[in-house]
Amino acid sequence: MDRGYMWFALNNADVDYIDLSRKLADSIKRHNKHNKVCVVTNQTVDDTLFDHVRVLKQDDSINEEWKMSNEHKAFRLSPFTHTIKLEADMLFTQNTDWWWHHLWQHDMVFSYHCRNYKDKIVKDSYYRRLFRRNDLPDVYNGLHFFRRSQRTKIFYEICEAIIKNWSEVRSQILVNCHDRQPTTDVVYALANKIQDPLQLQRIEFDWFKFMHNKQHINGINTAFDNDNYLMPINVDDKLYIGGHGQCRIVHYHNKKLRI
Repeated sequence: MDRGYMWFALNNADVDYIDLSRKLADSIKRHNKHNKVCVVTNQTVDDTLFDHVRVLKQDDSINEEWKMSNEHKAFRLSPFTHTIKLEADMLFTQNTDWWWHHLWQHDMVFSYHCRNYKDKIVKDSYYRRLFRRNDLPDVYNGLHFFRRSQRTKIFYEICEAIIKNWSEVRSQILVNCHDRQPTTDVVYALANKIQDPLQLQRIEFDWFKFMHNKQHINGINTAFDNDNYLMPINVDDKLYIGGHGQCRIVHYHNKKLRI
């Protein structure tokens, strides 16, 4: 089976996503036997941690600070038949080789909902008011499996149409949307709903979710800083956040966090 992980890594003025990508690739390779990775970027990168580097011929996010307008190209750019799409600011904490035995049977598997640092599922997120207003499926682009198939191709074509026509989408399709640029989670959720409005093709695995280290997802509503409060630490290659050992992929969100 030709399989691997891919993500986009386009630096901006504040964040070196290539550096974050090295940390992610290293964590994948430390924990997994099946560990090929592909990084999509807008610059030449030479690093043995990356099995494939796809340099964009055209960067559609060149004028954006938050560079997300290329992500509809994931289907076309992935070198793998079976792909798990991630985000650069993530870390693996355990082996996930066994996932492929379940995932390869499906065209696409989305990550519905997320987990907090206590491994509790979070469905009604402070950050997803737009999703609730528009009755969008609670999916996250940061963990998404797809294989080469007609259904996947159509899904990413819908994503492309949403991104390229964002002004009309936010004013004529979405209710009370004030996002100046399309965020990938919203694009994925809307494309998912357009393609499968009754969620008849929904595949949801409890293990196919990640820990999202955001303040309100963690329920840290009274403290000023999520990470100072929870004090993430590494002990013998084991990641602890708030005293809880992490066993899922961790989306650490704070790009300056050193763990």
